[in-house]
Amino acid sequence: MTYKLLIIEDTPTIAKVQKHIGLKIGFEVDVASSLAEAIELIEHNNYFCSIVDFVLPDAPDGEAIPLTIGAEIPTIVMTGKLDNSTRDYVSQYPIVDYITKESHQAYRYLETQLTRLPKNKDVHILIVDDSLATRNHLNNLLVRHKYKVAQAADGKLALEQLALYPDIKVIITDNEMPIMDGITLTGKIRKKFNNDEKIVIGISGTKDNYVSAQFLKSGANDYLRKPFYPEEFYCRLSQNIEMIDNIATIKQQANKDYLTNLPNRRYFFEQAKVLSDIQKSNNTPLILAMIDIDHFKSINDSLGHDVGDEVLKELAKIFMKLFADQLIARFGGEEFAIYFDNIDFCSAKKRLESFRYHLDQTKIYDVSFTISIGLTQQNDYDIDEVLKIADKHLYTAKESGRNRLICDEDEL
Repeated sequence: MTYKLLIIEDTPTIAKVQKHIGLKIGFEVDVASSLAEAIELIEHNNYFCSIVDFVLPDAPDGEAIPLTIGAEIPTIVMTGKLDNSTRDYVSQYPIVDYITKESHQAYRYLETQLTRLPKNKDVHILIVDDSLATRNHLNNLLVRHKYKVAQAADGKLALEQLALYPDIKVIITDNEMPIMDGITLTGKIRKKFNNDEKIVIGISGTKDNYVSAQFLKSGANDYLRKPFYPEEFYCRLSQNIEMIDNIATIKQQANKDYLTNLPNRRYFFEQAKVLSDIQKSNNTPLILAMIDIDHFKSINDSLGHDVGDEVLKELAKIFMKLFADQLIARFGGEEFAIYFDNIDFCSAKKRLESFRYHLDQTKIYDVSFTISIGLTQQNDYDIDEVLKIADKHLYTAKESGRNRLICDEDEL
């Protein structure tokens, strides 16, 4: 989905830089150089957010700010001055942020904010505080930045919310609450979730410096003392979210194949070990398949590696569609593996045969190709050994003419 950004700025060079940032992120961008132009654009468009200059030819005292706020457009104010009176005027409105135009860093920060806003729609935050006024205040701050918000009046209710909504990423909790305080809640959250899985930000109005240490020792990612400035609140929150997003990206890069986005060999073995331990305890057999594209080298040699890469990527999409409920991986080159879980051998064989037939009848990028499959069921829970058997069946399929599935019974 493409969002629209409104820039209200009368200096062409600044508007050009802001527009470049917006386009780079992926926004559709409209620029107004006056309040009158902005009014006209707002009447005919639906804007996701706006960047507003404080001083305009027909709005010298920040009159464009109530315009965008009144139109319920999240607003970032950019100004060349930030004296106390300007700050006080800007702060009376529920803006996303205000940024001075004095340095290149200001525009890097603007890019960060604009990049973050669309992502915030998918970030679920839980506010935990026994004060309704505080919950409402935090809710208003978060809604400005497009976050999804849930609330709880104490730690016990917060745990219930976490059980109901597993997508909650951030918990902002006060300490002084009835039934269960924030430090105790933090400790209970950390028994289930690591610091890179759920963010906990402790808050408290106490002047006791030890409370911050208790929060951090109990597993909180950060701590804020009430009352706090909204700017500090937003910066701490976004920095923590960026941190766990970056960790998630690193984990994904470590576990995903760079070309196909399928799980890689490393991830496959990690997860297969977990699944095989469960199956061993339940005394259920282990079912594995090895799959290889027939004559893939000839595709690369005759049509080029770019076409070969596209074939692999499209094949990966079919894998993810047809075997989304199973553990799949690209082992390297044109070789793939499937670990079948919660399915019997006959069903696994039937699904693989349907997969093989589908590819035999399908062209990808005008390329026709087939696959060979080796399938095995074993009561041996050594993944390497079972894969060797599946790989042996795959070799037999290749030697027998390709475009076929070979399993244990065929080798007898």
